[in-house]
Amino acid sequence: MKREIIVGIDFSNASLTALRLSVDIANKTNSDILMLWVQTAEKDPVEAEDTLKELCKSFAPALDSKEISYKIAEGKKVHATINKVVKERNPYLLIIGTNGNSGFDERFAGANAFKTLSDCPVPVLLLRENFDFNKPLNNIILPIDSTPDTRQKVPWTIEFAKMFPDSCIRVLGLQSYAGKTIREEVQGYVDSVEKLLLQKGLNHTVEVRDSDNSTLTTLDYAKEIGADMIVIMTEQEKTLSNLFFLGPYAQQMINLSPYPVLTIAPKEINGAGR
Repeated sequence: MKREIIVGIDFSNASLTALRLSVDIANKTNSDILMLWVQTAEKDPVEAEDTLKELCKSFAPALDSKEISYKIAEGKKVHATINKVVKERNPYLLIIGTNGNSGFDERFAGANAFKTLSDCPVPVLLLRENFDFNKPLNNIILPIDSTPDTRQKVPWTIEFAKMFPDSCIRVLGLQSYAGKTIREEVQGYVDSVEKLLLQKGLNHTVEVRDSDNSTLTTLDYAKEIGADMIVIMTEQEKTLSNLFFLGPYAQQMINLSPYPVLTIAPKEINGAGR
């Protein structure tokens, strides 16, 4: 079965950065690349298609016998149009570049960014336009909290770690101040993840920290270790700080993280997230 990576293209430097990284991942996963542009009034469609054709010619030689193509989609809302195409094509991964020091550009800003992630049925990798291509994705942070879904991101973290031979999975247990039961749940999840990583012979470290905000604790840790990527669920542990001050965890992370973020939507299993 053909495997495909979709890259959101708006012709910004950030989206071209995403396209460059998609070539590396496509070669490691034997995937084709589809550039997706959502038609907007700001850019002439003929000019846009000419540019997309040029990008195909430019990037094709770097792909190992795989294909790069493009699709122009029409829709009133960018995030809804992207997710419609994703649901139709069921790609391996969606990659989106973000502009500036924090957050998306105006077409993906605020609620639109979060809607793209929360409604997307496949993993989404977001990275900034200043992504360092000279540094492989070796330090991968895997935050673990008390939610039942938290371990659903483990298989994808392992998959990315295997793409980069020198990678290290940094398991970060996030314990809230909610009491002994919650803390024991987090430790139990961390222990089960570590057991799996040991079975698979993957390089990893484990650290558990108290936290009243998962995003800020994760980003502090990321800065300490020189992280290359953070893997999160689109739904995460809810705390008073998250809900009333900074907004949903995933939205905080994409707005604040200077590091690439891989987001995984929790799947429903037997009527409940696992």
